[in-house]
Amino acid sequence: MHVTDIITNQNKVSIVVPLYNQERYLDACLRSITNQTYKNLEIIVVNDGSTDGSLEIAEKWTEKDHRIKVINKANEGVTMARRDGYLKATGEFIAFVDSDDLLPRHALESMLAHIVKQDVDVVLGTAKRKLGILEWGTFNGSFPLHQVVSQPELFDKHYISFFGKASFHNNMWGRLYRKSVIDKAYQDTELFPTDIRFMGEDLFFNMKLFPYLRSMYHTDDLVYYYRYGGEVESFNPNYTSLFLLCDKRLALLDKYDYNDGYGPLYGEYVNIVYHYIRKLIAFKQAGKDIIIPFLENEFSSRELMPRLLNYFDKNKSPNKSVQLLVARDFEGMYQYAYDALQNRRSSLKFKTKRLFLKTLDHFARQ
Repeated sequence: MHVTDIITNQNKVSIVVPLYNQERYLDACLRSITNQTYKNLEIIVVNDGSTDGSLEIAEKWTEKDHRIKVINKANEGVTMARRDGYLKATGEFIAFVDSDDLLPRHALESMLAHIVKQDVDVVLGTAKRKLGILEWGTFNGSFPLHQVVSQPELFDKHYISFFGKASFHNNMWGRLYRKSVIDKAYQDTELFPTDIRFMGEDLFFNMKLFPYLRSMYHTDDLVYYYRYGGEVESFNPNYTSLFLLCDKRLALLDKYDYNDGYGPLYGEYVNIVYHYIRKLIAFKQAGKDIIIPFLENEFSSRELMPRLLNYFDKNKSPNKSVQLLVARDFEGMYQYAYDALQNRRSSLKFKTKRLFLKTLDHFARQ
């Protein structure tokens, strides 16, 4: 018997689509959802204060398909949009789809069949990048395929995925959740933080939900297309949310006494710091006169900093980037990031990749 033969239309699936200024892609996104082979869907579009024609497009879709409902609200960010959609969801299962992305036609049927047959709380699927007519790459990871992973093994071996050594993608999309487990976690803990609303929110949600899961299942069925649209590269002003996310993750390591996560988290923080400095320089957002005071403030105010410095002081790292950080050499950290940026820009690999992405982006807009 084929795995999809075990499901019927009795299982309602809620799809939450946070929406902000995606008039270019929204039609295709909603078409991919409404054309799913599995039909018992509740489609909740949460318009997060769009200023383009997105709301009008969404409202027209409610006339085409009675399964679609639209929530219109003031702009608060994708975290709050997903929360408001979740709170209105009535399905036994729930999935999140970004409004510029697409679902393959059998995505929900496939994930629902697996979540019912395996009796798990979450099913992970495979996602591909998409730009125009081109598709490439996969989001898979090393999480075991085609087997149920249950507690305590699930937590002991794979909670590390939220602390710098991911064995699966940490996005909210490309997976199907059993809504009852989200309900339980929502009652007990913070799943939709007001201070992490635009970047890192997917990781935070799954990280807080993870201890509540009984089990997970990973299929290699293609269930999601992540669209490479819009700008090829830009500066994200919400990048600093990732610094706060490091503090929140440190608190969880302490709460669960999860010793395997400290080292990877500290290493990830170092990478975040240098990446942010490079971005500030590359997009002319700040010079040395602003970056060095920013670093000084990080060292004096970031909750994880004393423990990070102590960890790297005890575990000597051969990496110059870490050595400069431990020595509190802010001038050196700035120069290291600046030099790394210049070396990257001058490399043939970088130039080729940038030209390739710009070309793809150009043709995708035709």
